[in-house]
Amino acid sequence: MNDYFYRILQAVFSLFCHCRLLDKKNIPDQGPAIYVSNHLGSYGPVAVLTAFPVRLYPWVDYQLTDGKLCPAHLCKDFIEPELHFGPPLSHVLAWLVSRACLPLMRFIRAIPVCQKGLRLGTTWKRSLELLKQNRSLIVFPENDQVSADMVVNEFDDGFVGIASIYYEITDRVLTFIPVAVNKIRGAIRIGQPIPYNPKNNFPSERKRIAAALHSRIMEMYLSLRQI
Repeated sequence: MNDYFYRILQAVFSLFCHCRLLDKKNIPDQGPAIYVSNHLGSYGPVAVLTAFPVRLYPWVDYQLTDGKLCPAHLCKDFIEPELHFGPPLSHVLAWLVSRACLPLMRFIRAIPVCQKGLRLGTTWKRSLELLKQNRSLIVFPENDQVSADMVVNEFDDGFVGIASIYYEITDRVLTFIPVAVNKIRGAIRIGQPIPYNPKNNFPSERKRIAAALHSRIMEMYLSLRQI
């Protein structure tokens, strides 16, 4: 039933954010995967979750799931930079939007992510539970503190660790699938899967996976300019 209403939610959001989904052949027929996408502010997550034919469970900043922290986070990261409202109106709008955001995060079963502390353990636990149910995750790992360029910022590579833990628990290899969203073209491109290699030294493998994903997402983003 939850999946049914999720599809209804997708249909509603598609009225406001419709993207062409290219290279669907790269979506695995079965089994879990971790999709990795560029962010583009609020646009990337909404576009991907709306367009994909398979249900994805997003990693989101933990503040979006916290009633006390959500308004300030929305004000700083969405209302003021994207909608261009300033205080005091931005604070009022952020509070109003948070009233819808909080139940929405619960409904789509978003996974709150914190870089450290007890919340990080919750991130791993909930992610592994979904993966073991053959569900797929979507992460947006760009580091907004480091501007590598105007297209795709550098990646925080901590998300790769979930593949190592998953392999230790299940003896199964996870694949990472690059996703590029181009807002100007209104299109999303899906890249070929990049499998995690458990035989490699983990620190080296973490860097390899993150670098390969970043490179392919950049290439696909630029290729979308030609369509």
